[in-house]
Formats: sequence, C-alpha cells, structure tokens
Amino acid sequence: MTAETMVSSLLPTYFVLLLLAISNFLSNGMEQYFVFQNAFNREYIQVLDLYVYNLAMGSGAYSVSTALSILKSVISVVLLFGANGLSKWFRGESIV
Repeated sequence: MTAETMVSSLLPTYFVLLLLAISNFLSNGMEQYFVFQNAFNREYIQVLDLYVYNLAMGSGAYSVSTALSILKSVISVVLLFGANGLSKWFRGESIV
C-alpha cells in the first residue's frame, strides 16, 4: 500500500472529524465559566454563552439573547457548509 492510497483512504475520516471540530468550535464549556463566575471577575470572564445566559436571566432581555443564540447557530451552519464545500472541492465529493 503506497502512501498516496493511505492518505486518500484517511481523507473521509479526516473531514468527518473536521466537521465535528467545527461544529464544536463556538461551544466553549460555559459551565466552567458559570461555576467560577463571581462579583469580582464577572466583567472579565464573559464568553458568548455565559453572556447570553446572564443577559436572559439577569436583565430579562429574552429577545436579544434568543437573537444572539440564533446568530451563533447560523454562524455554525455557515462554517459547516464551508467545510463541506472544502471537502467537495478537495476530494470531489461532499460529506453530506
């Protein structure tokens, strides 16, 4: 088995793992930040998910927090379609 056939047989697995990594790109473990959040570090520890949570639960701005969550989902879908297009361009076939 040559190196070229080994690499070409690994490409589908690589692109599936790439899609999984991209889908998890904007999720950053908000639970850890939430646990360690206190009055002293509240303005420095903000990540997107924690900001949306604090916005909804603290001030009751449900529409803004919903819009931010939808925007995050749209960005994730655009990134996934971009990776799928990259797979189609690189391998000649798409993943989906």
